[in-house]
Amino acid sequence: MLSEVFLEINFEDSEEAQRQRDLRMEVLQAQGWVCVPENPYRVDGKRIYLLTADMPSSPEDKADHSPRRKTKPTRSDHAKNKFERR
Repeated sequence: MLSEVFLEINFEDSEEAQRQRDLRMEVLQAQGWVCVPENPYRVDGKRIYLLTADMPSSPEDKADHSPRRKTKPTRSDHAKNKFERR
């Protein structure tokens, strides 16, 4: 597991801190990490942006986190099922 903190006080403003966190998230995701961005804290009115990332332990785990596309049955699928013998 990996955790990185982006403090608003280290950047010009909160938007820049958030942008840097999001850019880092893109880099990690391109390397196969599963990332979760959070904005959980304020200290003295300054925001802290958190990024946690975890590397899937197996290819199956990696596939579980990828977006899935559902396929709709085609007419030929319905016809096959309709005339299938049991």
